[in-house]
Amino acid sequence: MRRAIRDHDSDTQAEYERLLRQYQNSISADVQVELGKMDADYNRLLSDVKRNEALLLQKNQELEQAIAAIRSDVSRRNEGSSQEAKAYLQSATGTFHVIEAKPHEKFMPKRLQIFFNAIKDGQQLYKTGLFEAAMAVAISAKSGLERLGYSIDDKVEEWDRQFDLFSLKLNYLQSKIQQELLDWEQYTGNPSNGNAEVRTRHLISINYWCRGEFANIVQTVKKYQKYVTACSQLGKDVYLKQADSPSDDDIKKYIAEIEKSEQRLSELSELYKKRYAASCERSEWGERIIDFLTTEINLVWLESLTGFKEATSEALTSKDYLDYIKSQYNDLAIKEDMREWLKIVFENSSENQIYVYILPLEAHGNVINHIILHIDYHGPEQEMYSRDIYQHICEAIQLTDENDGIVNYASDINELKVSENKVYSETGKDLERMKRQNR
Repeated sequence: MRRAIRDHDSDTQAEYERLLRQYQNSISADVQVELGKMDADYNRLLSDVKRNEALLLQKNQELEQAIAAIRSDVSRRNEGSSQEAKAYLQSATGTFHVIEAKPHEKFMPKRLQIFFNAIKDGQQLYKTGLFEAAMAVAISAKSGLERLGYSIDDKVEEWDRQFDLFSLKLNYLQSKIQQELLDWEQYTGNPSNGNAEVRTRHLISINYWCRGEFANIVQTVKKYQKYVTACSQLGKDVYLKQADSPSDDDIKKYIAEIEKSEQRLSELSELYKKRYAASCERSEWGERIIDFLTTEINLVWLESLTGFKEATSEALTSKDYLDYIKSQYNDLAIKEDMREWLKIVFENSSENQIYVYILPLEAHGNVINHIILHIDYHGPEQEMYSRDIYQHICEAIQLTDENDGIVNYASDINELKVSENKVYSETGKDLERMKRQNR
């Protein structure tokens, strides 16, 4: 039994060991297979990794080449943008200098400074590498400068047109003034023949009879001639940059004043000659009346009360009056104004004062002398005597029509004083003063 058990255990042990070895062999075989698979997978993976590393290296090289190419292209583009931006900035700067040479401050004040600042900004952008922005600023600035240049050119062209018209009208007014002098010399029969002193006296006379307006017109010419002279001496381009050169609106105002002066000179041209002629006529009439009334009806001529109207305080200080008195009489003590009325005073045997006023009445460009007669009776008015004196005066001045209103008898001084006619009103006031003074 024991042997059988022992044999059985031995067989079982041997089987167990056989099976164990078989199992171990099987496990070893499986492990080897798995190891083989793992080795194959590893080798395959290692091969893939190496292949991928090669591909990655290639890709890296290609990427580096691409980056280098891109960098090169950007550099080229930047270099191109830099040159282009620089060119545009230079072009804008050149245009700026062209506009700067124009009279921009006169016609477009403060505008150029805007573009100056814009170009400066573009240059700063260029320095920081923002070439495209610098280029855009330069293009915009140049475009604006060109438009500004066109506007200035238009303004200059209009200024030229106005200044040429201004010069022509000024020259025309100057020629009219010269012609007026020649006409006056011919009218008075006293040519200057190049004599500066005589010519000056003529100019003074014209101004006197124009009541100072002629000198104002001459002064207007002198005032504006300085602009024409300055422009001619400096040249238009330089002159327009002067602070005191007139603007287009100024020139239009000057033209209007010249035209006004020219129109006034045309009006005065005949008027002042008529004033002079009327004054000469007053003197002539006065002499005739004095001769006739003193010789024909034996009136006493009161010479101390006779004369032209005393000059007003304003006239006594005026240049036209002072220059005329000095040039004609060289005696500034004279206070009579030959442009005003002439007063002649007589006295009859009854010691009644007879006042004769020869008055220049000026209207509608004409000057006509009228006579106002007044007799200061100590008693009631003697109508027949007044009528006789009236007729004697008409006869003295050789008046053919006594009813034409040239000679008027004034019995009522108050009526003269309240007259709307200034000359009559002043005559009435003077008559009242004379009568009060001589009583």
